[in-house]
Amino acid sequence: MLSKGYIVVCGCKKCGRCRTVCPTSALKRTTDDRPKIDHELCNRCMLCVRCCPNKALVYME
Repeated sequence: MLSKGYIVVCGCKKCGRCRTVCPTSALKRTTDDRPKIDHELCNRCMLCVRCCPNKALVYME
């Protein structure tokens, strides 16, 4: 688990995989069905980044 930084969403194809793997339920659906990350819930485990087939989730320091 990383202690600093955050994950951003860019180029999402709306597959929903990231929401299903998030252990803290930090990813929520927006009205256009894209994920939005609740950074207070996110523990930066990187499961969403690793499972995204489109590389739409990116870790930023």
